Amino acid sequence: MDSRISHLEISDTSNNTSVQSASEWTLHNFLFTSLISIFLIWYVQYHWNRRHLYKLASKVPGPPGLPILGNCLDFVGNCTVIFNNITKIYDSYPDLFKFWYGPTLIYGVSKPEYLEKVLTSPKALSKMYLYRYAVPLGGHGLFTAPVSIWKRHRKIISPAFNQRVLDGFVEVFGSQSTIMVEELDKLVGKGEFDVFHVVSKTTLNIICESAMGVKVNGHTADSVFSQWIDRLMEIMFLRMFVFWYHFDFIFRWTKLCQDERQLLKKFNTFTENVVKEKRLAFEQNIQQPSNKRKAFLDLLIEFSTGDNKLTDEEIRDEVNTFMVAGSDTTASSISFTLLLLGMHPDVQEKVYEEIVNVVGLERLVQPQDLPLLEYTERVIKESLRLFPVGAISVRDLTEDLPLEDDLVLPKGSSVALGFMRVHRDPKYWPDPLKFEPDRFLSTSSTRHPFTFIPFAGGSRNCIGPKYAMMSMKSLLAMTLRKFKFFTSYDRVEDIKLKANLVLRTTNGFNVSVHLRK
Repeated sequence: MDSRISHLEISDTSNNTSVQSASEWTLHNFLFTSLISIFLIWYVQYHWNRRHLYKLASKVPGPPGLPILGNCLDFVGNCTVIFNNITKIYDSYPDLFKFWYGPTLIYGVSKPEYLEKVLTSPKALSKMYLYRYAVPLGGHGLFTAPVSIWKRHRKIISPAFNQRVLDGFVEVFGSQSTIMVEELDKLVGKGEFDVFHVVSKTTLNIICESAMGVKVNGHTADSVFSQWIDRLMEIMFLRMFVFWYHFDFIFRWTKLCQDERQLLKKFNTFTENVVKEKRLAFEQNIQQPSNKRKAFLDLLIEFSTGDNKLTDEEIRDEVNTFMVAGSDTTASSISFTLLLLGMHPDVQEKVYEEIVNVVGLERLVQPQDLPLLEYTERVIKESLRLFPVGAISVRDLTEDLPLEDDLVLPKGSSVALGFMRVHRDPKYWPDPLKFEPDRFLSTSSTRHPFTFIPFAGGSRNCIGPKYAMMSMKSLLAMTLRKFKFFTSYDRVEDIKLKANLVLRTTNGFNVSVHLRK
């Protein structure tokens, strides 16, 4: 009897365990099935809501990609590899193509008529989300700001770039150029060197004195400011394109993140102190002598009073942006120009002759001299055509944008604007890699205006093209009248390129200098 009871108890326990296990399995199966169902519903709905995107994208050719990742793996590598891959895609699909960066649809555009429609459309004012990785350097300055902030800041800043203000900067251009001449004098006859390191220190001095009213000695042996910017832009470029760096939990463990934090701390400390000092002086009503040239930052603070008043952080963001744009991009443009002049001694002699005729051999450049340096300006423009420092820019579309009757770029996609591609397109520039400044003779140009856009175009173009051109003319005038430049590069094709937000050479801007007799 006891044994039977014991057997029944064991049997009941076994049955209860089986029932419980079955119940748990059923619950787990239900939860798993529910999760799968929810995912499938979300997945179908997600793609259904994007059907307009897929339909329009199917009409445009582009490089094949992988499921989910799309063409992300085409943008993995160092800055040289990434830029070369981008260039190859533009060359393979002239005018217009599409590719997928993960779930993001991006159109590549290089036809001037298409570029004009995108750049002049209010539907394409927003910068692509990838630009958020440049925010640590420029904050919400004009380069990276959302449209609402950009509109407000642009309105405040524009008066600081009128011609009267710019003419006041020419004295700084000239005086700082003499320091650059002294630095180049030390390198005469010593073989090739990377001229960017010399030029960037000068452009740093110029932007600090003209834009912020602060004198710095960028030519000291321990001056590494340009190296900070160069490394920061390299890190930010890699973070934009190498997709796994988009994840903060991955990026924070990398050497890139450590370098970025250290360099940003140094960079921001300098600009924050300058902004605070200038703001305090203005609020205490410390007046400058009426005949003293006001710096850009002085004017920026004055223009931002009242309802439009900018905070110290907003002004610092703009100062950071202008320091990068005014020093680094200008230095790159001048360095490319010196490379090309070293490759073309006949053009260099023509520039020298014009400089001597207009400015002479001794005095500083004056504002009235710069419009007379017409051939020099054509040389700079031809250099910018071949080597636009902003080779590509990417915008988001907030609405459908028709390019032609049967061609529409859909809302939610992005547009990569191929400035360098259109600058080198043989359809608009015969023998495009030939360095020919007279392409820019006003009497010979019948090209579409958007075949040459080194400073972008439309309402969100670069705010400082006049500043850049005036500073470059001044620097070239002061250096070329004393030195001849040479380089071991023979052809434009020999100059290998990379990008770190702006265009760079892979192997340096290598020139040698000799005194003119």
